[in-house]
Amino acid sequence: MSESELVKINVVVAERNYRLTVDKADEEKVRKAADLINERVKEYKRVYTDKDYLSLVSMACIQFATSVVKFENDSAFKDQYLDKQLDTIDALLTENL
Repeated sequence: MSESELVKINVVVAERNYRLTVDKADEEKVRKAADLINERVKEYKRVYTDKDYLSLVSMACIQFATSVVKFENDSAFKDQYLDKQLDTIDALLTENL
């Protein structure tokens, strides 16, 4: 990654400002991720009025990390399934050539 592809951006997460250096291609994704975190923290703040910001952010992180783990597991399963199906197709083609 060359320096020309990097940009400095400011994002606000849970009322804190963060200056980040990201790849230009990822800028929109980083901003969207910050927006999603802020939306979730806002939702949790409405529901859990007795929690501090660190707890709210932690709860949001746990939820998003759980989604990532689920996606990785689903993706791995699909990859294994597709590999098996491709092996079956390859065997059928090889056998019938």
